[in-house]
Amino acid sequence: MQEEGHLARWMGRREAFALVAGRCSAAETQCLRHIRDEKLYRTLAQNWDEFCTAYVGVSRRSVERNIALLDEFGPLFFDVSQVAHIGPDEFRAIAADIDAEGVHLDGAVVRLLPENGAEAAAAVNELLRRVPPPPAEEPTFEPVLRSCQSAGRLLAACTVELNPLDQMELAEALVVLRKAAAARGVAW
Repeated sequence: MQEEGHLARWMGRREAFALVAGRCSAAETQCLRHIRDEKLYRTLAQNWDEFCTAYVGVSRRSVERNIALLDEFGPLFFDVSQVAHIGPDEFRAIAADIDAEGVHLDGAVVRLLPENGAEAAAAVNELLRRVPPPPAEEPTFEPVLRSCQSAGRLLAACTVELNPLDQMELAEALVVLRKAAAARGVAW
């Protein structure tokens, strides 16, 4: 029993740190956005890319992604993503149920406070469980055509002499492709 209490205290600390980390991540991103927008980085680096790599220690792409998340969702995304370990798509799916008060679930609000980390994560997970799956998209022909064109270019550029086994496998692949094309009304 004593070990369970000890574990519970450490888990509570971890949850508190996660909420604090989320707030720190949002604040750091706000600072970096200001440095970028005001072009303050020019005193230390030739460009934004160089500044991010040399002085922030991450790629420009990573910083830009965080700034875009801050612009789209505000600081709440960082709080919730730290507590519940969710990404932007998941946050987007439940964003209507999260605001400055906390996570809204079944008429109750779970505040985003260090002592509520486990409850907030559970509420977020329950909201995600309730999100209906996205409708299946109709496949389009464009990626199929691009793949075929790419395969043709690769085959044309290939300078390796084909052994009889490679020739047979290539012929089989072409037969499959020809049959699939014929089934869609293409004949040659």
